[in-house]
Amino acid sequence: MSSALNWKGWSTIALVVGALVIAVFSMPRLESTGPTLSGPEAVALGTAGHELELEALDTGTGLRSLQVRIVSGGGGQTVYDETYAGNLITGAVDSGSTRVAIPLDPRALSLADGTSTLIVTARDWSWRDAGAGNRSEITVQLDVDTKPPRIQTTTGLTYIYRGGAAAATYRVDENTARDGVRVGDRFYPGYPAPGNLGGTGDRVAFFAVEVHAPRDPEIRLEAEDAAGNVATASLNVRLNERRFSEEHLNLSKRFFDRVVPSLAEHTGVTKPNNVEAFQVINRDIRARDEARIQELVAESDPQRYWSETFTQLPNSKVMSRFAEQRRYFESGNEISQATHYGFDLASRAAAPVTAANSGRVIFADDLGIYGNCVLVDHGMGITSLYGHLTDFAVKAGDMVERGQSLGRTGATGLAGGDHLHFAILVGGTYVDPLEWWDARWIQSHIEVKLAAAGR
Repeated sequence: MSSALNWKGWSTIALVVGALVIAVFSMPRLESTGPTLSGPEAVALGTAGHELELEALDTGTGLRSLQVRIVSGGGGQTVYDETYAGNLITGAVDSGSTRVAIPLDPRALSLADGTSTLIVTARDWSWRDAGAGNRSEITVQLDVDTKPPRIQTTTGLTYIYRGGAAAATYRVDENTARDGVRVGDRFYPGYPAPGNLGGTGDRVAFFAVEVHAPRDPEIRLEAEDAAGNVATASLNVRLNERRFSEEHLNLSKRFFDRVVPSLAEHTGVTKPNNVEAFQVINRDIRARDEARIQELVAESDPQRYWSETFTQLPNSKVMSRFAEQRRYFESGNEISQATHYGFDLASRAAAPVTAANSGRVIFADDLGIYGNCVLVDHGMGITSLYGHLTDFAVKAGDMVERGQSLGRTGATGLAGGDHLHFAILVGGTYVDPLEWWDARWIQSHIEVKLAAAGR
């Protein structure tokens, strides 16, 4: 009798243990949480198509399937349907996050312009729902737009010099992701014309032809909508070529001993002698500083802060011309080259430096070869630069008026003596300041066009 009881007892224990093992094993398989799905809230789909990027995550039994359907008034269609490796016993073979990029082509999918809905559905390897798994779903609004915006020039014949600037006025019929003037491979964004507060209607773009741009670059209007559709229109532009002077500069031992060591230390340049340090500064540090300037001026305020001619440093003498091709020599040997994109203006030592026009200070700090430097955004892509200052009278974020003090001239950075390096940039391109100092040029090339915009 006791043997039978022992046998039954052990059988009971085995059954209980087995039930517990099955229960423990089954718990993950019975998870109630579905996959986590993430994707954009909306997608604008144009003629160029779009890649829909989705992420599915299931840290439990793992991702089982992912399906994407487009549903519209005309019906529905499946654009993606994938089942992932795994089974109901062990779950997914590859657990964790799954990312997919699904190409959407409106022509291939026969999608009409309008709004549709993308339904994204995912299931896991849970035993829930009679073994079908937990189900998760998100929806993405799909805006199909295969018609490019309409862009029309309102500008007549425009004259521009190489290294100079111009204004173009035009009209767009819808809100755009971007619009403006393309010169070769450089794009100059447009802004609402005076009196136009919306994104449609009359627009104006200031553009330039770079000093080193290819001969006869293509100049055209360009607009792109949210769906990526691009429209272009011709501009009647006549480019006047010009030659820029070449300057040979013999650098003295005093320059190498007084200027280069401190700047090399400040910029992290280590070379066995000052000549080699200068070469690195004039090439690599200059390139780094110019890249920083491009970052700073990339986003300009849309409003026009200025309304008058830009001013030259008071009582100053021009010591160098715009876009000089400088060749540097030491002991009769050429050691470096650079293009000087501005004017060197000399006055008395520590002379007051004033804002050439009204605007917003976007930078007031050390800038490598430019030393203590101030950048003022005048709005609509126009920026002025003031280099080699002794000190600052403003800080980033300050609004300044035409003629307001920015600091004092000095010899900081790569400067051989006290002076102001002054430059103007249009859409990130250095242009000749002489134009912006010229009241007649401002009137004929800018004011007349802005006044006519919207008529």
